[in-house]
Amino acid sequence: MNAFQPVDDQGAVEQQVLDQALEWLVLLQSGISPPEQQAACLAWRRADPQHELAWQRLAGIGQDLRDSTRSLPAPHARQLLQARSHPGRRTLLKGIVGLGVVAASSWSVRERLLLPQLFSDYHTATGERHQLQLAAGASLQLDTRTSLDQKASPQGLQLRLNSGRLLLTLGNAAPVQVTTTDGHIQLAPRSQLILSVGLPGINGTRVQLLAGSGSVSTAHAPALSLDPGQQVDIAQQRISALAAVPTTANAWTQGLLIAERRPLGEVIAELDRYRPGLLRCSAEVAGLRVSGSFSLDQPDASLDLLARTLPIRIRRVMGYWASVDAA
Repeated sequence: MNAFQPVDDQGAVEQQVLDQALEWLVLLQSGISPPEQQAACLAWRRADPQHELAWQRLAGIGQDLRDSTRSLPAPHARQLLQARSHPGRRTLLKGIVGLGVVAASSWSVRERLLLPQLFSDYHTATGERHQLQLAAGASLQLDTRTSLDQKASPQGLQLRLNSGRLLLTLGNAAPVQVTTTDGHIQLAPRSQLILSVGLPGINGTRVQLLAGSGSVSTAHAPALSLDPGQQVDIAQQRISALAAVPTTANAWTQGLLIAERRPLGEVIAELDRYRPGLLRCSAEVAGLRVSGSFSLDQPDASLDLLARTLPIRIRRVMGYWASVDAA
């Protein structure tokens, strides 16, 4: 099977199947793939011809990238792959755009999501949180499955959050600018914020200012100033109305998920980010409202707690593939 054959020659792949294949690929490329996880992936591939088709196409893309960079340090590999934008490669990418995986205009973002360990300056694996110190006295805490790029400029430190969530704390040094695919955030010294991209229940980028001062802007919206305790969402070049930052906004930094009448589907999606393997919630129970405190560091224990308090059951396959269904 040719992973790069035009879509019309092999039939379309459902977006849900494609998403599952992408998650399996990212999991198996994390560097820690026990035999049970590899077996679960193989079982998923064999369960449906569309599963194998989606896997072959995505695996083909990843292999094409990895073969060219296997012996290179990560910074050099990024430079090489970013330079490989010749017409032949663009044609290849356009041939698979029907999959919903890659569009030529967004390939650089997809590279960082598919292979964050190769393309991003900083990244965290499933279930990992990581703290680090940056220049100018800034400190960062990265949530699970987060990828981030950093560069210095005459205007000061610039960060780009590609996916996931971070807590950024600034010292007394120069201001810092943070960007996402949705907009720009300018922070004054001695500020602190939580920035989230693509998380469950968040449409686009969420900016939560905890201390100091900052502003948010897009290419089509003027800058909006934020005061401590205020948050906005940025999506489709629009900035939402100001809202109050929930008191539990930074609970994730302590490994906790605090839910207050939150849809079960969103709670499961949050736990999925911390749990190796695949975790799915059926539409039949996704709308159930959940309140409580749950461990992100022990997602399976949190699933069992939910099963004891809600009319649901947890089905697990080889410990990695799990689904939440009606009891």
